Amino acid sequence: MSLTESEQRPSRPRGQLKLLAIIAVVVGPIALAALMAQLDIGLPEGHANKSALVEPAIQTSDWQLAEDPVGYGAPWRLLVTHTGACERQCMALVHEARQINVAVGREAERVTHVLASPVALRADEVAALEAQFPRLERTTFDSNAYLKSLQTQPDSWLIGPQLWLVDPLGRVVLHHSASQPGKDLLDDLKRLLKLSKVG
Repeated sequence: MSLTESEQRPSRPRGQLKLLAIIAVVVGPIALAALMAQLDIGLPEGHANKSALVEPAIQTSDWQLAEDPVGYGAPWRLLVTHTGACERQCMALVHEARQINVAVGREAERVTHVLASPVALRADEVAALEAQFPRLERTTFDSNAYLKSLQTQPDSWLIGPQLWLVDPLGRVVLHHSASQPGKDLLDDLKRLLKLSKVG
């Protein structure tokens, strides 16, 4: 009596099949990810922010900004800076900062809007600001230190009033261009407030 061909060939143990399946499950995704990275297929964009990221990093202390408090528990700041008089364009950015602050909704208490000037404001400027923006905080900074810290940034950031997002640790995180819709910075701020436990 002769054995059939299937009976003569030893069957592969089930343990080996399980081991191959485990290796495939572990190595397969790694190999697929490496292939996607190599071919630049299906990769997400490098960043999700709509406003310009401030790189290299700048601290508000670089501007000698009179700011208190800074650290865990301090608020996020929508900071408007200007090196001349706070006129129409500057006031428009202060208004935009306040609107963004209000539009954050229930997280609004984690955010403040601030106007930073190189010199103390005149009494009539203070009165106008207090009438229009009663919750606006005011502070001062060193304009020379400010301009020096921005030398590596786009030239447009050096001219006229600017709107910045500052984190509770005093890092200047984002720059908002006056030509952009305020919703861009609002979306960025909402995302940061959702992800951050600081401030």
